[in-house]
Amino acid sequence: MSPEQEKQLIGLREAAQKLLAADYFVALGVARTASLEDVKKAFVGAAKTWHPDRVPAGLEDARPLLTKLFARLELARATLSDPARRKQYLDDLAKPAAAATAGDISSAEATLEFRKAEALLKKHDLAGAEAHLRKAVQLAPSSVEYQVLLVWLQVKPESSRSRLGELASDLDRLIGRESTLERAYFYRGQLRKRLDQLDKAHADFVRASALNPSNVDAAREVRIYTMRKEKAGATASAEEGVGGFFKKLFKR
Repeated sequence: MSPEQEKQLIGLREAAQKLLAADYFVALGVARTASLEDVKKAFVGAAKTWHPDRVPAGLEDARPLLTKLFARLELARATLSDPARRKQYLDDLAKPAAAATAGDISSAEATLEFRKAEALLKKHDLAGAEAHLRKAVQLAPSSVEYQVLLVWLQVKPESSRSRLGELASDLDRLIGRESTLERAYFYRGQLRKRLDQLDKAHADFVRASALNPSNVDAAREVRIYTMRKEKAGATASAEEGVGGFFKKLFKR
């Protein structure tokens, strides 16, 4: 390694260490009032600089540190892109350092378990996801987000209407504690849909879409409901028109 490369490596490591020690907003270079689009753009820009696969030739020794930093940047993006998680993070930042330190380890472990659960959920490993999620809830019992997902994992294809009603009530309670959690509304909407409470389900999907415009599943449910309503209205109008015609005919 040349003296110039060694100097670059030292500078790269120092910059990476500073970002690792910074809060999520500073790490991404956004204000605390940044929009979801701002966060997304900032992450894309940061990825171009800090992705471990973009390490310049001769500076490969920095790759393990950049891998660690990039994982933190991904966590920052995920946290700041979710309204409920951002609120919780801001609340944590506002706590005195001593008070925050006491729960740092459990909070970090809970976050790790939650991420494992989400990863297994994407692979349709529901049993594995539930096991990790229960650990996350034990480590962070005050997290509404973890409890919401745990409730959703209790929903089975064969669940009875009474059981679905119980789970919907559980989500009612959790939404009462945290009213900005998009997942809670989306999951409750799915439960209400299965319970044939279509108008209420629609309201939940609308709320989920408003909280997270990127939730394509919620947006699709809103479109489907709207199309069905329009179709039903058109059918009713047509039937009323035919009925009105015969009424006039027989009055003659």
